Amino acid sequence: MKIKNLAALMFFALASCVSSQQKETKKPNVLLIMVDDMNDWVGAFGGHPQAITPNIDALASKSVIFKNAYCSAPLCNPSRTSLLTGYLPSRTGVYGNIERFRESKGFKNAVTLPQYFEQNGYTTVAAGKIFHSPRGKGVKPKPGSDPGSFQKEDKGALGVQYPEDRFTHGIDFKRAGVKGSKTRSFDWGGVHIADQETHDWKSADYIVSYLKEEHDKPFFAACGIFRPHLPLYAPQKYFDLFKEEDIILPKVLENDLQDVGKIAGNWAGSNLHNEILRNDKWKSAVKAYLANLAYADACVGHLLDNLEKSSYKHNTIIVLMGDHGWHLGEKEHWSKQTLWEESAKTPLLVFDPRSKEKGASVRTVSLLDVYPTLINLCELPEKKDLDGHSFKKLLRNPDGEWKHAALTTKQEGNHSLRNETYRYTRYSNGFEELYDHRIDPMEWTNIAGNPINKEVILQFREELKEILK
Repeated sequence: MKIKNLAALMFFALASCVSSQQKETKKPNVLLIMVDDMNDWVGAFGGHPQAITPNIDALASKSVIFKNAYCSAPLCNPSRTSLLTGYLPSRTGVYGNIERFRESKGFKNAVTLPQYFEQNGYTTVAAGKIFHSPRGKGVKPKPGSDPGSFQKEDKGALGVQYPEDRFTHGIDFKRAGVKGSKTRSFDWGGVHIADQETHDWKSADYIVSYLKEEHDKPFFAACGIFRPHLPLYAPQKYFDLFKEEDIILPKVLENDLQDVGKIAGNWAGSNLHNEILRNDKWKSAVKAYLANLAYADACVGHLLDNLEKSSYKHNTIIVLMGDHGWHLGEKEHWSKQTLWEESAKTPLLVFDPRSKEKGASVRTVSLLDVYPTLINLCELPEKKDLDGHSFKKLLRNPDGEWKHAALTTKQEGNHSLRNETYRYTRYSNGFEELYDHRIDPMEWTNIAGNPINKEVILQFREELKEILK
């Protein structure tokens, strides 16, 4: 009898040991948070001194943050397509908001980032805007994301939160002479609505509900926060955080477009900028962006607070980013869609609960690098056809060696390379820009034509040619 009891004890001890080992070796979960149109006006990233983003800042304090992270394209659809397929826009042919990458030659069966995790034993779930739903003349929008990329998805919390016909404080695109837009979406204002009734909060809440459930497989969960995308409507309490008369405006240079060339000059929204100045709306618009960013931060906080309360907090990697940057008057431009710093740059941070490393890296990484990095972090099989580079080693040593420049593309044939020292841009008509970020962080002076920089220009030309191969 004693022998039987001893055998039983040994069996249970062994089973307990195996169970413990299984828990320790279980693949980490992934929580991907993407905030639409979020530039570096986040407290931890230092883009604007009046930013109120306590939740993202708290996450940043225990993460590795990338001060120089750049999108592959300064527009929703091509940026997200590049991030989620792992391919450059020059490969997928997706440059605008109308194309669907599944319809591009050779990409019908492309394996997206969540699909790759699903193929390797993960459950995938999403809420809010992750993929961009193409829309435009003759294009019928599809709700949700890329069909088949997520096993479970909330399609009800997508799109514009509040009616666009409010038009309370903004500038009429048509009146401002802005080409290509028949809407009045450049508007802003506070709305008397509870956070819990807004679409972004509901997107976060969908993932929160998922975190409250028990799962027998690791998960890849993605949450898209739509604000601060236009129109800049948010609950009134976030507008009340800022006094308009005290708003600090971005640093600008008068006649900043004189040395940028025809293509870039056409992209810049000078007409809209002039209309904003004429109506004395600059501080009002900056306040609205900061208010919407504060609101987006609250939605992120709702999600993070509930992850902290869940049983998954010790085994969930968090990646938070924007999909591209946003101008608020810099270079006489509003919105994205340029190849300058304000449009290409966006916050990126990674929190890995298994690592004690935290701090800021100034290495120039691309959002294109997120796909191979997450594969690497979760020890999934290498996917060798991706265009990006894993920056896992920078998560272990933020100051470690890194030899890759970040490429940003707008439309076919227009490319910008950013390394830690320079931004080099070449347009489809051959015009070039070069900015030295050591002395010109606002990119006010194009030094491409200075003979002293001839060797630098030649090196960038060769690097660009090599990347585009």
